[in-house]
Amino acid sequence: MSSEPRMRARRRFLRPASKKSSRRVREQTNATSYLAREAVDPSQVTSNVLNALDHLGNQRFMLPPFSDHYERWLKDLHSLLEEFETQVPQTVDANLRKEITESMNEVQSILSERVKMENSQSNESTKLQQQLARCDAELSQLEHAYRLQTQELRKKHGKISQKIRDEIDQLDRRRIQILRKNANIFRRFLRKSDNSIAETGIALDSRRAKLRDDEQNLQDDLQKLQEDYATRRQKLITEIDSLRLKMRSTAETAGADDALEVRRKVCQRIHAAITGATQRTQTDTGSLTSNS
Repeated sequence: MSSEPRMRARRRFLRPASKKSSRRVREQTNATSYLAREAVDPSQVTSNVLNALDHLGNQRFMLPPFSDHYERWLKDLHSLLEEFETQVPQTVDANLRKEITESMNEVQSILSERVKMENSQSNESTKLQQQLARCDAELSQLEHAYRLQTQELRKKHGKISQKIRDEIDQLDRRRIQILRKNANIFRRFLRKSDNSIAETGIALDSRRAKLRDDEQNLQDDLQKLQEDYATRRQKLITEIDSLRLKMRSTAETAGADDALEVRRKVCQRIHAAITGATQRTQTDTGSLTSNS
């Protein structure tokens, strides 16, 4: 009883292995057949390679940074040329190899310089962004400090003004009390003078003048604070506008060219070289056939 499940498990294990092995053989056979079919039709391989070259020569890169696009494009071009040399080796003579090598070295050098320029522009853009962020933060801090200082000034002068108003109210109440006392018939009959009224009046005038001075001081302090704030704010705004202009200019410069013309000319050059090599091969083959 216990051995029977093991037998079934063994059979289930072997069946997939057998299928996997046969599938691998079929895949290898198909791959070999595909390569064989490609190898026996050099004209079709050449046509496909030339079409692919034209496609690579006209390929656009929409958005920067382009460094990753350049690297991928060079890999595609290199792979395409390797494929051509592998499948049509009889066409790849010394002249073609020389032309391909020179073309690849040329485009790699040009694109390498483009990458360096792009990295430099990227670093410059990063610096400008950092400076812009710093200016934005300073502007925000300046506005916050201005609001706080304005509130503190008003609060400080408000306390002083309130204290003076309280003193004025007390002096007013005292003056009224004195006037009421002086209204007594007996005191008027005796013609007793009270210098307190004059003293109180002088004190009231002094306090009122002090209140006016404090209100004027508040306005002067607020104006001075506002002028200082406006000057510093305008300086930051000017710097921010300048940084944004530089960033816009850097972005436009970085995205102005994806080296399309350079890549197109290289592909056209290799296209012409392959075409020439193919014609030489056909000529040589025709000559051998005639001699035979």
